[in-house]
Amino acid sequence: MYTSYPTSMKTIFVPAALFVLATTTMFAQDSEHSWSKTYQLSGKPTLVFETGDAGVEIHSCGGCREIRIHVAIEGKNLSDYRLEESQTGDQVQFKLHEREHLGFHIDHRQSHTQVSVETPAQLNLQAKTSDGSVAIDGLNGQLELITGDGSVTLDHLSGDLHLKSSDGPVRITDFSGALDAHTSDGSLNVDGVFHALTVHSGDASVDVNLRPGTKLTSASTIQTSDGQVTIRVPGDFAADLEVHTSDGHVDCALPLTMDGYHSNGGDSHQLRGRINGGGTLLTIHTSDGNVKIESI
Repeated sequence: MYTSYPTSMKTIFVPAALFVLATTTMFAQDSEHSWSKTYQLSGKPTLVFETGDAGVEIHSCGGCREIRIHVAIEGKNLSDYRLEESQTGDQVQFKLHEREHLGFHIDHRQSHTQVSVETPAQLNLQAKTSDGSVAIDGLNGQLELITGDGSVTLDHLSGDLHLKSSDGPVRITDFSGALDAHTSDGSLNVDGVFHALTVHSGDASVDVNLRPGTKLTSASTIQTSDGQVTIRVPGDFAADLEVHTSDGHVDCALPLTMDGYHSNGGDSHQLRGRINGGGTLLTIHTSDGNVKIESI
């Protein structure tokens, strides 16, 4: 039996059907371009994290009790990637790499992949990225980061930080604790309160800002193979100082008690001394560049 509907009801029914179809299509497209998962925690977590060609952001969610990971892909599909993830107790493991293509393959698509992570502030991190920028902020714990090609921006971190970067500028601000940072090719800017410091750049300048409260408790080193070293220290900073430059000069704006100075008559200079009575040894070395020690 055929039932006739009022014109007004037909008008309402047809857009509703179109809306359901549009919504279904939207969800289907989203499932091909994004992935999300939340991991519940009971104690201090450990995140073991690895990505290939992707931008990475890791942020603190304060005192939350979970790790949330979200992947957003533009220009490619999730099926183009190999995603591995698991959880054992409070340890979360996550890996995302683009799938290998056998034979000759040309892909003209413009693509970008972004991985965003929210974690508790107290976290042990083991992270490795191959290609893409990295931004991390608000974490405290044992932090290990290895990056391939891309800028690194780290802010408001504390604990023990070990960083190795192959290619790209590195900027570390408002850090507290012990830092061991190495970059092969890229400028290195460091700022914070430190009790141990090892900083090395293979081919770029190094800029270090020691905030008030810094007291080195173990021998520390600032070094670059090719570039200028600039270090700013508070007026009450105390340390034994050794400075060497193979091709450049040394400028020190702080009162320095000299224990020794050597120059070959050219651009190579080496000096030893004590700042504010001396303390833990701080070595500054550059093979090709000037050394500036400034007061803040």
